[in-house]
Amino acid sequence: MNMGKITRFSALAAACLLGLAGCDGKDGRDGADGEDGAPGAPWEPPVITTSASAQVLDWHFGDGYVQAQVEVLNQDGVGVDNMAQIEVVATVVDSDGQLHTTLRETYKATDEQPIGELEYQGEGVYTITMPFEAATATASGNGYVRPGNINFPRTKRVMLPLDAAVATTDDAKCVACHGDFTAASGNSTWGWHQHHHALDNDGEVVIVEACMTCHTHTEAQDGGYAMNTMAMIGHGKMADGEGGKVSKGHAALWGNYSMDMKRCSTCHMDDVVFSATINGCVTCHSNLMDPDRDGHNHSSYTNADCAACHDEGNFKYYEHQNGAARDEALNRYDVELLSIVRSADKSTVEVTVSAIDADGNTVDLANLAPVEGETSADTPRGWATVMKHGEAFLPGRDAGHVARSQAIVDNGDGSFTYLVTHVAAYEEDEVLVGGIDGRIYYGGGSRAPITVSNIHEVRRTGADGAKCLSCHTEGLDGHGSQRGGELGGDACTQCHSAYNWEHSKAGLDRVQAWGPFMHSIHTGSYYEDRDVTMPTTDRNKKVECVACHTGEINLENVAPAVVLSGLTEDSVYGITPISATCASCHTSVQAKAHMSHQGGDFNVPVAPAGMHSGESGDFALFDPAPAVEACAVCHKPDRIAEAHQYVY
Repeated sequence: MNMGKITRFSALAAACLLGLAGCDGKDGRDGADGEDGAPGAPWEPPVITTSASAQVLDWHFGDGYVQAQVEVLNQDGVGVDNMAQIEVVATVVDSDGQLHTTLRETYKATDEQPIGELEYQGEGVYTITMPFEAATATASGNGYVRPGNINFPRTKRVMLPLDAAVATTDDAKCVACHGDFTAASGNSTWGWHQHHHALDNDGEVVIVEACMTCHTHTEAQDGGYAMNTMAMIGHGKMADGEGGKVSKGHAALWGNYSMDMKRCSTCHMDDVVFSATINGCVTCHSNLMDPDRDGHNHSSYTNADCAACHDEGNFKYYEHQNGAARDEALNRYDVELLSIVRSADKSTVEVTVSAIDADGNTVDLANLAPVEGETSADTPRGWATVMKHGEAFLPGRDAGHVARSQAIVDNGDGSFTYLVTHVAAYEEDEVLVGGIDGRIYYGGGSRAPITVSNIHEVRRTGADGAKCLSCHTEGLDGHGSQRGGELGGDACTQCHSAYNWEHSKAGLDRVQAWGPFMHSIHTGSYYEDRDVTMPTTDRNKKVECVACHTGEINLENVAPAVVLSGLTEDSVYGITPISATCASCHTSVQAKAHMSHQGGDFNVPVAPAGMHSGESGDFALFDPAPAVEACAVCHKPDRIAEAHQYVY
């Protein structure tokens, strides 16, 4: 039994009895001898903080500490007066100018000996002083604070404001590939640390500098959260846990499908100027500091030694690609598509264009000569076909391609007409699609794509091909540098159509139609399940739909063309269009069975509709009737958005 509690209760009871005896129990009662009691103060409900936000009003390093003044407001904008916990993370810059030593401590008033000192100054303003041995009064660095978790939920991380950026990487360029940070799901391309973002004082998301509070410039040799620096993560050379490095993540951007990691402006700020540093160089040249490596011994070098040889203007300066030469090539011609029409006898499609160069001079497309330093002339060529059921019809050069031009005519007025002869036969009310594409040469045989067409105007789609250029920074340079250009993925749809039954380069039976094709590369399991290496496959880190799509995803808008597949002309079969798209990710037997119940079909019988005389010979022509599935009855746009983390 607790005697302390009994003692206190007995004393209280005795006092009450004595008080009643002294006034006969009548004091304060109406009609009694005593005076009326004074009215009590009106009851006010306590302020309950259900959520909070913070701002850093001021901060600085001192000798052996870091101090920040923080304002904390609750959900109603009222200053919080009962904060009892705040996390402080700060990193100082070392003598080499690198973010180095990191402090990560949390003040808790409930601890017997709290770390740091917290002072309340009224109206939600607090000053937190945290001991930090590595800090000096002249130090600089970065960090964040995160108030809350005792008495109220924690706020978002709030960055310590900086006079100058510590990162050269552009947050907007991260978002361009990975999607909006705060809207990303746990399985998004932000990976495991998506929730580790921070805010600035204006409530805007901070990405790279927030990451650099842990992934500093300096690699932690004994492991831990700084074992992989931001430079390592960005350049794709990650620690293997055994003192070495392996290619991972962004390393897949090395030349794969135009995702040019060697072009600094792909990720870094456009106007940034780099200095040679050990930290920066070893993220790619991983054995640079090994005294036994082949070549020059750098093992004892400092950052100053690196700069003396490798900074701009010095004899060993190497300019990592800044894209200037390629940009010149991509912008060499400004081509305008003037018209796409049938000839008078309907046998030929005429694609008429005009072009000017960077100086505004008319370009003679019929007589292009090699530019200075090149041995080959640029090779733009016309192409055309008809649209059927929302897709490009493909009788042309061969089974999987549109028809190519056989001649070009100088019209004498600055325009040129490409003559395309191997197109499908004329039909009343047909819709034509076409343009020009080809290679632009620069820099000793390097090539860039040029593509101009009316595909935007005539093809029905829920995706935006221009968004491909956010990640594929070199103009989606595909198929020998003659596909992509400024049209991005939309240029690919001229051949990656529902009518393309050609097998993959690996000899695998798989659909080539653009939607299913892209899904299986970026989010699906087609390649992985067949032991084919595809470095751009983002399995388990699914790209948000909005990274490629725009507007509303509505299955009723899916083009009804049956999606063809096959290995030879004798094995062509069809898949209904919605099923072909959904099954590129939802590959289970149960999922496919569900699609079949809704009118889907994974083995539509397809017979040749005749023969076509193409550029490379005669081949069977396949033109199945359009198909309609009932998927949209249940899978409405809002439900698709919810299930796929799609952001409007």
